[in-house]
Amino acid sequence: LSDAKRGREDNEGDRPQKLARLADLTKEKRTLTEELEQLKENDPQALADLEKELMLVKSAAERWTDNIFTCKSYLTKKRGLCSKEAMKILGISSAFDYPEDKIPK
Repeated sequence: LSDAKRGREDNEGDRPQKLARLADLTKEKRTLTEELEQLKENDPQALADLEKELMLVKSAAERWTDNIFTCKSYLTKKRGLCSKEAMKILGISSAFDYPEDKIPK
């Protein structure tokens, strides 16, 4: 125990002040970190990344919608199914459409 206390002597009596300052700085750091997290929402780079990701997702949704309509066309033209039967097989309703009609501007 005495070895552990060596080098931690409080000769000038300022250890409690330093511990209080450490607590204040820790609290300030936590506050600033929270503020930084809130400001990250408006970061131009983050917004650009989100826009890029949105375009990628939108193009994938359009591609899969095209694929589903191609399958429906194949079932109706080549296999002789009526449109309602093809839609039932594909698991889509008459309201199924391209995503651009659903995305708010």
